[in-house]
Amino acid sequence: MMRSIAVPLTVLVGLVCASASAQVGASPEIFTGMHRNESIVGRPETATITDGKSFIQLTEEQYRAGNYRPAYETLPTRIVRRLPVRKDSKE
Repeated sequence: MMRSIAVPLTVLVGLVCASASAQVGASPEIFTGMHRNESIVGRPETATITDGKSFIQLTEEQYRAGNYRPAYETLPTRIVRRLPVRKDSKE
């Protein structure tokens, strides 16, 4: 039973590590900024970058430190608001 779980778990860990290295290795020559996301509930603001095939979310600090184009201030801001769930009263 353990052997049947070990193989998919190893593959999953490999995919997660590859994704993390892709985020670190995103070069500003290839990736460009698409939009920024406002901060929600104390989380930092993020920016989404793309190379035309994949998308990566970075914090504002990572975006600025990576020298991605266009400048962070010129990116359009994506605002997502969620409405609270209403409970219908049934009589």
